[in-house]
Amino acid sequence: MGNILKNELDCTCEEFLASVYGERSRPCSAAMKTLFSSVLMRSSTIVKELSAPLRNSNSRIEAKRVQEMVSRWLVNYDFDGKLNPYLLGHAAQASDERTTFAIDFSDISKEFGGSGMEGMELGYDGSRGCTAMGHDFISISIVGAGHLEADPVYVKLGEGRHRKGELLHDAVAALMEATGGRGWMVLDRGMDDAEFIFRMKSGGRHAVVRIRDMKRDVFGNGRAIDATLSGLPFRKAHLDTYRGVRKVGLRCAKGVMQYCADPRSKGAPTQESRLLVVESRFDGKSIYLYVVCPDEVVDDQDRAWEFAVRAAQAYCDRWQIETSFQSVKQEFRLEDARVRKFKRLVNIFDLCFLSYVFMIRYLRSSRRFKRIVKVFSDNFRTLTLRMHSLLAGLRELYGAETVRNLTRRPKKVIVESPAQMLFQLE
Repeated sequence: MGNILKNELDCTCEEFLASVYGERSRPCSAAMKTLFSSVLMRSSTIVKELSAPLRNSNSRIEAKRVQEMVSRWLVNYDFDGKLNPYLLGHAAQASDERTTFAIDFSDISKEFGGSGMEGMELGYDGSRGCTAMGHDFISISIVGAGHLEADPVYVKLGEGRHRKGELLHDAVAALMEATGGRGWMVLDRGMDDAEFIFRMKSGGRHAVVRIRDMKRDVFGNGRAIDATLSGLPFRKAHLDTYRGVRKVGLRCAKGVMQYCADPRSKGAPTQESRLLVVESRFDGKSIYLYVVCPDEVVDDQDRAWEFAVRAAQAYCDRWQIETSFQSVKQEFRLEDARVRKFKRLVNIFDLCFLSYVFMIRYLRSSRRFKRIVKVFSDNFRTLTLRMHSLLAGLRELYGAETVRNLTRRPKKVIVESPAQMLFQLE
């Protein structure tokens, strides 16, 4: 019978890739399946390791030939064209007015390298706290307490470090077209500039942006944002999280953001965007947010409070997109890729995000998932004999709010001899 799990997983991967890319030539489909399976199961983006399943012998000549073939696949085929249409199609089906879309940037960096790699530029690597060569990328994900992980609906790798404005504009435009403007967008610090706020306001969008420039005069009194809000009382609110309910203190006030399309020109008109400014405080720390919403909400105290709570909830949910970046980079070793051509890196980038989407969304809803779970169940004792697998499961259940407790007496566990356990692990 062979490895049942491998057979089930291979068939599910084929169906997944067909749903994303449709019909493609047989060589392209074979290349895509081979590379995707290697990234997914071997957790590697290094060409030498991606090509390992294709080798028929251990000779150097064979290894070099196969590696060159994989390199040609990565530069000749285009895995990028159908990825975002597939993801945005899911966004159109899965979103409504209450959906929260987290938008954020991350990067692919090489702390000690980058020389000779096409398009890489020097910039700050936030995850490692250093300056490194690399590329920025943007992602949009559905987040919220109802999702265990961030659910990507748009990803794009930009060449170099100086295309964030272009990437953000294209990403928001694509999301709005796909969803018809439904849902809330939530963004972190660094995207609180007046132009972006004005575009969101003029487009009738709901957006939450964390404030970085606290000295901007949005209340017309010449005082900083935190100093002005400090004179208002807090009201209690409850935010839903994966771990339970978080109690926070909120206060908000009406503000006005001024925007000038050409600030260098003295005669250029200045336009105004009315918005809410919210302070969310928990564990002794405050987060300040701009809330882009209709003017009638700003003028209505009750509705302003509802939007303030909704904005605080949206920013609380945003953290899931940060953990998704960590998962893609660590679980599929995205930053280990050693390729010189930017197109090869784009293809590897897409394969890593496809693997993430496959694991958090497609696999769980596939028709073979029950059989795959049964294989796990039938081989549970073999899996848990490995310390790291058992420890990962214990940590996950230990930190959960509740766990399943079947109302039956536990089965007696038969402890094998060391020789038997070693035999099972081989």
